[in-house]
Amino acid sequence: MKNFISPLRILLLTLLIAGFNGCISFRSDIEGAYKASAVKRSDAVPVTVYFYFSHLVQEKGFDVVPKIVEPRRGFRDIFGEAMKEISNIQSFTTFTDNENDVDDVPRRRTRDSLKTATNFTIHITFKRENSFAKHFLADLLSYGTATLIPAGFSWDYIVTAEVSNASGKQLASYTRSASLSKWQHFLFLFVYPFYPAEVKIEEIYLESLRDIFKQIEVEGVLRK
Repeated sequence: MKNFISPLRILLLTLLIAGFNGCISFRSDIEGAYKASAVKRSDAVPVTVYFYFSHLVQEKGFDVVPKIVEPRRGFRDIFGEAMKEISNIQSFTTFTDNENDVDDVPRRRTRDSLKTATNFTIHITFKRENSFAKHFLADLLSYGTATLIPAGFSWDYIVTAEVSNASGKQLASYTRSASLSKWQHFLFLFVYPFYPAEVKIEEIYLESLRDIFKQIEVEGVLRK
């Protein structure tokens, strides 16, 4: 009777462990957060606003330029919640960049015409960045050891907003950023429900957007 584990069993065990790996995620505080207290302005005249959204991703060392992607799941709900920070919006319209816009003349015309059809334009860009080299090495470590050794991944999230009037004059610009770290290991499967990356990312989006809108409200940028 052979008292050793066959290579096939080792392979099957490795695949089983790798297939049941888990992860835990942590995030930083929002960098650039507005420190003043929120104050609703009662003297502001109702205005119309055009919200122009761009969602980008870039793997540094792999992507030469940022790539346009679809909004993340639940973005409309995040935007609606953050909108509560601004008190004088009478009506608003939105436009979201699409990777096919370069070939879509009607959509580009619509995008540009909306800038003059409202009192103000707020161009908001959500960008996710990470290092291709670091993620590649982390993948090698994680899957090369069947997730027996913890491997860390990180992403930076940058939210920028540029406010301009109907004539195209820039009135203000804002930037918020935060980082997300995710650690992968087969034992983390049991704690994943308490540290999911999806929740942390949504928190970063909501807190960044809400904080920018709060500063716009306090500074009275949306005034005719």
